[in-house]
Amino acid sequence: MIDTEDRFTPADDDLHRPSDDFYETETFWYSFFVPERDIGGWLYASVRGTVGTTGGGMWMWDGTATAPWGAPFFQQFGHLKPPTPRGPGALDFPTGLSVRTLEPGMSYDLRYDDRDRVQVRFRFDAVEEPVPLRRGEPPYPKASHYDQTGRLTGHIVLDGERIDVDCHAMRDRSWGPRHERGYRRVGYTWASSPGLSFLTYTAPVGDGAEHVYSGYVRRDGRLARIVDGRRDVERHPTENWVTAISMEVRDELGRVTAGRADGTSRLILPGATSLCLCTCLDWSVEGQVLHGEDQDVWPLKEWPRP
Repeated sequence: MIDTEDRFTPADDDLHRPSDDFYETETFWYSFFVPERDIGGWLYASVRGTVGTTGGGMWMWDGTATAPWGAPFFQQFGHLKPPTPRGPGALDFPTGLSVRTLEPGMSYDLRYDDRDRVQVRFRFDAVEEPVPLRRGEPPYPKASHYDQTGRLTGHIVLDGERIDVDCHAMRDRSWGPRHERGYRRVGYTWASSPGLSFLTYTAPVGDGAEHVYSGYVRRDGRLARIVDGRRDVERHPTENWVTAISMEVRDELGRVTAGRADGTSRLILPGATSLCLCTCLDWSVEGQVLHGEDQDVWPLKEWPRP
């Protein structure tokens, strides 16, 4: 159940007028998967509207490596020119990403061209409206943030090899102040299929079970916010990355949704003062098989060291 005043509007497919805050940031994120090859990936753009720069790019990983330089493809820019508007809901980013809105808030044509190794042609068709993260909730309490799952179809051409993509995946949109210092641990876990999708947010402290403080579940044609839940994470004994997750959540409709996932491949995504371990997950939820991802965010100062 989405609050009416927080609904995503057609204007939100375009860039928002930035404030005078130096750290004003607007993001566009689309994930993609090829589960039979343990491939996961992102198309991502980060726009600093006040400063006038664009960052982001594209990365994809599989089971062969966890470091960016060993991944099948990794390209992340930090300080390119601003994106170029091409009309309502149409943006070209200097990273090589282009986004064209086919239906506001619901359907998008996505392309990426790095001028060298990779060309991407995707279409994203949502299976639910964009779901807002309530204001005041971490990890971005001062920013507008929307999550949405849908079917993503198309292909990638990487080094001459065509890789077909047909999956259910997540996108998000956010705008507001975003700093590079002060990150706390975040667990962002989701999965999607035609009939079921869910997203959980946790703020891990130490080891043990984590409290799910926000998120949503879409089941039986109805979407409701999570009001309580528990997430248990299993980790590699020496590398510390996520190997499995069990969760049980209760939503506003009183429904209990439970499942377990195994990690299949992962990428370590470094930041200035934090890192994000992106893990592809194979889920079993309420008798259904789903695919999804975990984003395991750590301040570098808290990352366990040998």
